[in-house]
Amino acid sequence: MRFSPVSLVAVLSVASAFACSSTKQDGGLAGPAATTEAAKNPYGVVYPTDNPGYQARKGNIAGNTIRNYKFQGYKHLDPSKQVDMTKGLVDVSLADYFDPEMRTYKIIHLSVAAVWCPPCNQETDDTAQVAAALAAQKVVFVQALDDSSIQGHPADKSDLDAWIVKHKSNFTELLDPGLTNFGQFFDAAAVPWNANVDARTMEILSSGVGAPADITADVTKWTTWVDQHPIAKP
Repeated sequence: MRFSPVSLVAVLSVASAFACSSTKQDGGLAGPAATTEAAKNPYGVVYPTDNPGYQARKGNIAGNTIRNYKFQGYKHLDPSKQVDMTKGLVDVSLADYFDPEMRTYKIIHLSVAAVWCPPCNQETDDTAQVAAALAAQKVVFVQALDDSSIQGHPADKSDLDAWIVKHKSNFTELLDPGLTNFGQFFDAAAVPWNANVDARTMEILSSGVGAPADITADVTKWTTWVDQHPIAKP
């Protein structure tokens, strides 16, 4: 079973020129590897579970809450430095970035890439150039690698390590082999896929295939939106 793409109608005419097509692995069809118990963010707030799904915001209609997907990868602490691979893969979940008080994060920019995909390579280079500067605006980049250099062949740690070195990644890099998690968001595994998530609520603000023409503009549009839409304190 394949899931329908979310919020792609508005972006396909532009993004199609910047996207690659892949084949989703059958191993990724068993469902998302989301947590089933109450997860908490780094300062103890329970991850939101209301309104889960795959739909992005449409105007005044709120998007779904993204599930707390779990991965293995490299989680950076200082975006001005390259990811330290010497300690090996660590567990990373989206709850790590849930930040209702915006202490560290305002917007979580998610992406999926494949080694064989030229637009994915270009987008990763572009992201590495702006990640440190955008951290000052409380933007965090989280990228998942799904395929190796062979289309349809799931990426592994050696692929991820080489990818990080090649692109001088200075943001969180994860493995999503077979698109077990993020493959639920886009049809036929067209890559790259990008989404922006409100760190305060984990609402999906935007979602679509294709590399953004300007990664900085893509995320600052949503940091501005967050600033303009404060959440009332209980």
